Amino acid sequence: MRILLDENFPLTVMGRLRALGFQAEHLIALGERGTPDSAIRERLETEADLVFVTQDTEFEEWDFPCRGIVVVSHVRQALPIAERIEIWVRALRTLAEQPVAIRLFEIWEPGVLAPIEVHKVED
Repeated sequence: MRILLDENFPLTVMGRLRALGFQAEHLIALGERGTPDSAIRERLETEADLVFVTQDTEFEEWDFPCRGIVVVSHVRQALPIAERIEIWVRALRTLAEQPVAIRLFEIWEPGVLAPIEVHKVED
């Protein structure tokens, strides 16, 4: 499992995940600040071991074939940074510890990882 953090996360999250043994990258550290969502979606279509962690709720609008996993955080920005980091790490540890068939999750306080079921509506 490779974790890719969106640019809306503090860089310290990447460091904390790496310290715990996760293979984690951050868009800013990769020099990819401003990467369009379409480019990230393309990566998720082909990279099955990629877990993209974002705060952009647009990724909950599931309209693309995804082999990777998307995790959308709903953790309040008003919380202290250290508390938010622990919530995100707790949720990602939960994800890493279980076999996953679902491709879309949400993170809620206090680190609850909740799957989102995707239903296609036929025209």
